[in-house]
Amino acid sequence: MLYEKESSGLNCLFFLACLLVVALLLFDLQFTRRYMVVQVSGGSMEVTLFDGDVLFADRYAEPKRGDVVIVNVTNYRTAFGFRGDYIIKRLIAVEGDSVLCDKGTVYVRQAGTENFLPLEEPYTSSFVTEDFSEIKVGEGEIFFLGDHRTNSTDSRAVGCLKITDVAGVVPKWAIKIKPLIGVWEKIRNL
Repeated sequence: MLYEKESSGLNCLFFLACLLVVALLLFDLQFTRRYMVVQVSGGSMEVTLFDGDVLFADRYAEPKRGDVVIVNVTNYRTAFGFRGDYIIKRLIAVEGDSVLCDKGTVYVRQAGTENFLPLEEPYTSSFVTEDFSEIKVGEGEIFFLGDHRTNSTDSRAVGCLKITDVAGVVPKWAIKIKPLIGVWEKIRNL
């Protein structure tokens, strides 16, 4: 009789463990459909992101001004000398906006407004942005900059790219937990 109770308890425990594994696999499947894993290469986003950082990017998020975005540059590699398929930058302006930099401060005039307003950019730390004249962001385009302004190939050099080239948006929470994401990916790939 005691053997049947122990066996029944072990069966129940085994069943719960199987349910947990299936639930984790389903969660992982849904999560990986929505999020892509990105490893930062280079220093153009310092001090927000560093070479080797691993993050998640949401494939379905609507990119907005101020977001860190992953841009697919496979169509621009030869024209601009990009080495990889993707770059990671900060979205500064969208369709209809105008952007300029005067005395190291970036200003944006949002579509439909009259005045240029200075951007608050604590993420640039002490990196100075070189002045550039007004750039109007065209239909279906984006203007992006690296946070490390003296070490970034971005819209100042390559112009505006298409918003459809945005492959993902890095959520703020992914930046906050980036050390944990790297560990999670290593465990996941065992």
